[in-house]
Amino acid sequence: MNILRQLLNLGVKEHSTALDIKRSKVLNLCSLISLFAAVFFLSFDLAIQQLTTARLTILVAEIVLFCGILYLQRQGYLFISRLVFVSGVMAILFLHSNVTFKGFYAEYQYMVIPLFSLLFFDKKYIHYIALILAIVAFYLPNYLAPIYPEKYFGYTNVIFMFIGVFFIVNLFKNLNIKNELSLQKNNEELQKQNSIIETQKLLLEKAYSELEVSKKNELAFLQLKSLKSQMNPHFIFNSLNSIQDLILQQNTDSSYDYVVLFSRLVRNTLNYSNKNFIAIDKELEFLEIYLRLEKLRFEDDFTYQIQHTDTEGLSVPSLIVQPFIENALIHGLLHKAGKKKLTIDFTFTDHLLCTIVDNGIGRKEAKKIQERQGNYHESFALEAIQQRLEILKEQYDTEVGYEVFDLYDDQNPAGTKVIIRMPFQKMY
Repeated sequence: MNILRQLLNLGVKEHSTALDIKRSKVLNLCSLISLFAAVFFLSFDLAIQQLTTARLTILVAEIVLFCGILYLQRQGYLFISRLVFVSGVMAILFLHSNVTFKGFYAEYQYMVIPLFSLLFFDKKYIHYIALILAIVAFYLPNYLAPIYPEKYFGYTNVIFMFIGVFFIVNLFKNLNIKNELSLQKNNEELQKQNSIIETQKLLLEKAYSELEVSKKNELAFLQLKSLKSQMNPHFIFNSLNSIQDLILQQNTDSSYDYVVLFSRLVRNTLNYSNKNFIAIDKELEFLEIYLRLEKLRFEDDFTYQIQHTDTEGLSVPSLIVQPFIENALIHGLLHKAGKKKLTIDFTFTDHLLCTIVDNGIGRKEAKKIQERQGNYHESFALEAIQQRLEILKEQYDTEVGYEVFDLYDDQNPAGTKVIIRMPFQKMY
């Protein structure tokens, strides 16, 4: 069955049209049937010992002819193989009618010649040439050398049979082509509509996805805005407390400097609070002003250093580092005797890190003082920062967060280190 299927598909290519595929399969089938018939008659005549030289020559020629047609099909010479088939069958019928099966009415088979031409070709001139040749081949030999008595052959109505069958088949062929074209057009329209539906479906899915992202980002923005609106008063309140402390200490000069710096700090805070990201230079300037304010309160015992490496052209979330610095000052350095030191280091490689190191009393001792005083200053700030980082992590799909480490010197608390992994954007 596989061999038969392969023989029927000779000449069928990937780029073949549906009509070419149908014609190739029909031609292959007709060639195989004709080949089988030639082999059968050759074997039969040989078996009954009636194989004449003429019949042997014709039957062998038929076998070669139809094998040649299958070969041409395999090589892809589709037009030539069909032309050879029609003309070859015409020649075979002529020989059978006038030599091999003379007197057996074989010439009536000429009717299949124009029908084959209708089946295998689109050119109308080929159709009419085949019809005329078939009629001539039917009538001419008998009139030149009469083979049949007049009463058995040559009726004029035979020509109408040739022509009638030809035009009936041609009519049905045209109707079939018209139906196929209509079906093909309908299929193309259906495919076009399906394509439009698929495109609309993809656009709807994309729009829905964008809507979900938009809603998600809008929610995140509102949450961030809410947190900032809570943190700004918290920060301002703490700064005012510091000014109040300076005034109570009757430190007029420092109070004036503090108010000036404080006004700059508040202005920057209000400007940055509505922005998701600001240039890192502005963040560094903001932290510088804030630490200058705090130095007025801590006086000469307090020193700080702000460092940054490979951060040019980056933007960072606004006002995200200050609460960590505030926490280090109030809980780590405020209660420390002697020199107080704070280092802030921004480093960018594949990600952006901000490291805050203080030489304060450490978290354990700070917690004891906090419990003793009943002061829970850090609870809101760190909780708000944690929420904000979680929102940024979800919003920008990146790893952000912070870690806190206790520092020791010979098992004695020597301060605290905080590492913040921050989201960032590149400005250029």
